[in-house]
Amino acid sequence: MLVILSFSGGGMRASVMAYGVLEQLAQEMLPSHPHTANPAKGLHAKSLIETVDVISAVSGGAVPAAYYVLYGDQMFEDFADRYLYRDINSALRKRLLLSPQNWWRLTDKHFSRSDILAEFFDSKLFGNARYQDLDQSGKRPFLIVNATDIGAATRFEFTQDEFDRVCLNLGDWSISRAVTASSAVPALITPVTLRSRAGECGYHLPAWVQEVVSSSDHSSPRYQLAVSRMLRADPNRYRHLHLVDGALSDNLGVGAILDALLDPEAGRMRQDMPQKLVVLMVNAGDSQAERIGSNAEPPGFFDMLRLMGTVPVDRYTAASKAALREQLSNRLGHDRIDSLYFIEVELSSLLGHPEWSYLATLPTSFTIERSQVDALREATGYLLRGSPEYRRWLDDIQASSPMPGISSTTR
Repeated sequence: MLVILSFSGGGMRASVMAYGVLEQLAQEMLPSHPHTANPAKGLHAKSLIETVDVISAVSGGAVPAAYYVLYGDQMFEDFADRYLYRDINSALRKRLLLSPQNWWRLTDKHFSRSDILAEFFDSKLFGNARYQDLDQSGKRPFLIVNATDIGAATRFEFTQDEFDRVCLNLGDWSISRAVTASSAVPALITPVTLRSRAGECGYHLPAWVQEVVSSSDHSSPRYQLAVSRMLRADPNRYRHLHLVDGALSDNLGVGAILDALLDPEAGRMRQDMPQKLVVLMVNAGDSQAERIGSNAEPPGFFDMLRLMGTVPVDRYTAASKAALREQLSNRLGHDRIDSLYFIEVELSSLLGHPEWSYLATLPTSFTIERSQVDALREATGYLLRGSPEYRRWLDDIQASSPMPGISSTTR
């Protein structure tokens, strides 16, 4: 079984929803097996979160994703107090507006607002940890933090494969800087800049990239992937990568999954593909466009400014989701995949709910009220447990177990 989570952007509400899903998976206990039920061997019952292999996350969703991969189950003891319940907006305003030291530092062209956000993440969450500090034992998921390279107008993922193309070592990069890049809303947070060393390490693009770029079919998704790979590795162009909010290129965090399905080099990986593939997608996108569409009055000036950014993201999100579903469905019966579980948890599903409908209209902000955090955590668990695909996955795990009994404190 290969289990992939994708966490969208969407400010603090995205962080809360991602946390709510991780919380639910941690509470869902797998069926007991004779070889895992003997305390004398120092073994323990396994929760569903321990089956997660990959987390691909964007912006607000990247914060809890990185925290969990770094600290594991400690997240459920302190992350809410350290981040979800904090007034992040006020904390950042103090660092920007009320700190004479930062006023002076901001006059330096090598220091910017993104550095202040990265320092905040380090001081409150990540403790100056770098990618080399992430768990290497395989006990925790593989982390993909997604940003947007505005120079090349493409998605940029913080993985060693991506860093290989620009001849850099991901292990040296701080986790806070990756999360900051993924969260850097243009105009509010300055881009995170990465100096490319492409051409200095002997890296060579796979042969398929040139073959696809030279082909006559320029409309295929594989062509777009090949072009982005070629641009990234070109030593004469894009010497500086300016990274901003990952939502601009992939708000769902599913681009890495699509790339793996389209990349012929990944075929070697797919030879070892497990029979069951689980994709659990958390979409914290808001419903403000629907609100405007239901109003007889045209949107005002500030609504129009906001919609200029969100409408393209919403349309690309819908297209990405459809493309992923199509690609995954096409894999059924191939690459050894005989079972696919496509689980969606969407904020917009709360519209019309008698208790939680207001949560679907929460603003995209670093801060929401404590009561809203608790309500959204509860609502996210409710949406996940109510998903037919999620229940089918649990039922199939139950059916394949030699001993009965999935148990959960919330199911």
